[in-house]
Amino acid sequence: MKKYYSISDVAARTGISAYTLRYYDKEGLLGFVKRSESGKRLFTKEDFEPLYTITVLKRSGMPIRKIRDFMNLYLLGNETIHNRYVMFEEQRRSLIQQIRELEEMLKIVDYKCWYFQEAEKRNDINYYKKLPAEEVDPRIVEFNKIVEDFREGSSETEL
Repeated sequence: MKKYYSISDVAARTGISAYTLRYYDKEGLLGFVKRSESGKRLFTKEDFEPLYTITVLKRSGMPIRKIRDFMNLYLLGNETIHNRYVMFEEQRRSLIQQIRELEEMLKIVDYKCWYFQEAEKRNDINYYKKLPAEEVDPRIVEFNKIVEDFREGSSETEL
């Protein structure tokens, strides 16, 4: 006999709230989940893999509309393997771009952490302005150049 999990069981096991699971169902993402005669959702152990895939796609920034498209392809089976691969490859490229952008932001945040430590040691946020130009740390010069480029409309300079 097949074991079924209720929506509350799935919520407890996965950490996805019952509200979110109902929302996913309403948005057409859970077409693989069976229903009882009374309309109660009946999840099986096999349903956890596509549910996890939905979670990963959502967390990776894929819009619900595209996740729905993916899940519709999933339901069609083997004939859509290539289409699903293409969707994942597109999402992969998007994530790689997001990672690059986050790495650039992290560089600026790291710089600011370093800068504020230096300013705190000296108890002066503008300490570098009192130094001879040759003693100003190159990171400050680079950052000020980035801000100047940003002010002028060219924010392509990287730290």
